[in-house]
Formats: sequence, structure tokens, C-alpha cells
Amino acid sequence: MSRDQQIRRTKRALVAAADELFAEGRVPTVAEVAKHADVGRATAYRYFPTQEALLLETTFLGDSEPLRELPKLVETVDDPAERVAEAVKSGAEWTLGREAKLRMILRASLDPSGDAKRPARRRGYIEDLLADAKDKLPKKTYERLTGALTLLFGIDPIVALADNSDIKRKDIPDLLAWTAEQLVRAALAEAGTD
Repeated sequence: MSRDQQIRRTKRALVAAADELFAEGRVPTVAEVAKHADVGRATAYRYFPTQEALLLETTFLGDSEPLRELPKLVETVDDPAERVAEAVKSGAEWTLGREAKLRMILRASLDPSGDAKRPARRRGYIEDLLADAKDKLPKKTYERLTGALTLLFGIDPIVALADNSDIKRKDIPDLLAWTAEQLVRAALAEAGTD
């Protein structure tokens, strides 16, 4: 087995162990994951120097990536408001399925003494979703719209709604999708293109 294959295999084993511990309702440390995967602690820390690094990797790895169907959505949904709404709904469903991990990452990313950084992907998603509408909107309206839409992706709106409203968790994706659709429709109407 080549060195690269061994690296990939060890990393997969660590990620799988972390996922198993999460499935038990625990937020694992790197040391716990190493033990569960039967990998040396020093080796595990080479792959994941912090718990936050482990959490980021296990949350955003491979086919579990949120909105991986984005290109298909852009190709198949003509209405930008419906397209954005569907993306927001899919993203919220994905987030709710990983809420414990994502809350931990959010907590770690808010710690000024830590080095955890959440992936900054929202703006890229939004730009792709609104690519065909961008030229129809005044620059200021487009910037406001894309800025407002960033508030509807990720763990942030889930935390706000779950912790501070009477909205049931199962209804959050539909609420966020409705909000996204209304924002896009309002921006298009303001520009006179809807």
C-alpha cells in the first residue's frame, strides 16, 4: 500500500469513528476518536490538531456536502426565487440533520482565542443561484439581496429559530425557504423584472 493510500485510509477511519461517536449523541475529542478508530493519538493529532478541525472535517466531508446538487438545481429550476427557496430549504434540512456538530463548530468559531473557522461558502452558493438574475438587478439591490440571503443558510438561522421562536424544528426549512423566496421576489419587483 502506498503512503497516500495509507493516509487516506487512516483519515477515513478517524472520520468514521467520529461519526459513530456522534451517532451515540457524543461530541468526540480527537483522543476519543483515535481510541475508537484504534489509531495512535499522535497520529490522530497529526490529521486533526484540534477538536474543531475534526468537527469541520467530519461535517463538510465529501458527499455530505450541503447543496452538492446545486448545479442540477440551477439547470432545472428556471425561476430564481423558487431556485433560491429550494436551495435554502435543502440547506436547512441538511443543517438540522447535523445540528449538534454544527452548533459545536459555531461555538468554537465564536471563541476569539480559538482558531476554528467555518467554511465561507454561502456567498458562492448565492451567486450561482442568482447568476441569471444578477444583470436584471441594480447593483445595490443585488448586493442587499445576496447579503440578506446569507442570513438564511447555515446553522445561524436554525439556532435563532430553534432557540428563540415557537417554530417547530420540522417547519424551519419551509419557513426559511418562504423567506428566501419573498426576498428574491421583492428584489426582482423593485427592479421591475418580476
